[in-house]
Amino acid sequence: MLGKDLFCIKADIDISVERYKALLLLYEPLIGNDALYLYQYLSLKGTNNSPDELNVLLNSLNISIDSFEESIKKLNIYRLLRTLKSQRAFVFVLLNPLTFREFVDDDLFVRDFILKTSGMYYQSLLADNYHSFNDSSYEDISYKMPLDELDKWSGDNEIYLKKKIKKHYEFNTFFDINVFLKDISVNLLPLRFRNDEILYQIAVLADLYNISYDKMRSFIPKVARLNEEEFDLKLLKKLCMQSRNDYSKLEDGDYNVPCQLFLMNKQDGKEVSPYDKNTIYRLANDYHLPIPVINVLLEYTLNNCNNHLFDSYLYPAASDLHRNNVSDAQTALAFLGQNQPKKDELPVYDDSNNPSYDEKRFNELMAKRGK
Repeated sequence: MLGKDLFCIKADIDISVERYKALLLLYEPLIGNDALYLYQYLSLKGTNNSPDELNVLLNSLNISIDSFEESIKKLNIYRLLRTLKSQRAFVFVLLNPLTFREFVDDDLFVRDFILKTSGMYYQSLLADNYHSFNDSSYEDISYKMPLDELDKWSGDNEIYLKKKIKKHYEFNTFFDINVFLKDISVNLLPLRFRNDEILYQIAVLADLYNISYDKMRSFIPKVARLNEEEFDLKLLKKLCMQSRNDYSKLEDGDYNVPCQLFLMNKQDGKEVSPYDKNTIYRLANDYHLPIPVINVLLEYTLNNCNNHLFDSYLYPAASDLHRNNVSDAQTALAFLGQNQPKKDELPVYDDSNNPSYDEKRFNELMAKRGK
């Protein structure tokens, strides 16, 4: 396996308490902590239909490719996972662990377990799991949580507690945030970061800089770390701006495309400069213009400024579009067309009433001028 290889996860499993108990007590001594953690991580990450690079998974787990392969091998051997391969792409198919009784009835597994632990330990597990415990003669002296632990609870906390996590978002963007969320686990993008503001910014950045779903998913672990409270939007913007994307030719008049791709078409496929990337970011975030309107404005400015994007020309027009609630390409075209600056033209004079002079009259006037 290589870090650039692609992978998918198929996790159609349902681990009951009984199976989970067997996983911890019986499988763990055979596969080790690393393989156990990998199995649990993949099961929590869940099925993903869009392939991703193995490097993303390795970075999330903070392990090397060799350690990863060793853990995969152990999960294969003990039938917790199947590995499928096609070219340089892998599918990891998770399997349910055996229950305690199923494991004990497996002649191969149970013998391997005794060899790797001990017969006495195996017998102790049997005794604990096959005999019920009668606690009727015991008194429950468990510690209870003191009520004063919640003295600092406030109305703001209650609002946060009752806030519902949306299952569907409706943003006016080409980047469908619902498709994006479908194949990203809560480990990579925790629930506390799944609010309207952050998700909308993700979608807008994708629209501005032509970022695919898979590439955006590879950025998320770098900006939404589990041990941090803040989602790093500045870093996400930087990653999107630095990303290089394939160029594709667009038809004239197609404004419903990412801004970076639109601008590349206006400059014959040349890479968009950092200055221009910042310009389109400002148009979206400072002037709140939709992507198609930004593209119309870019074209309008280039046409009227000899292929330049002058700030003094661009931003006043953006302000007018925002002030007048222009929200689509056709309205923007009509609005900017009406406000097209008129070119300076020389006046046309009517010479029909001018007196005519013959040569004799001309000579008389010149004689007077000479005197």
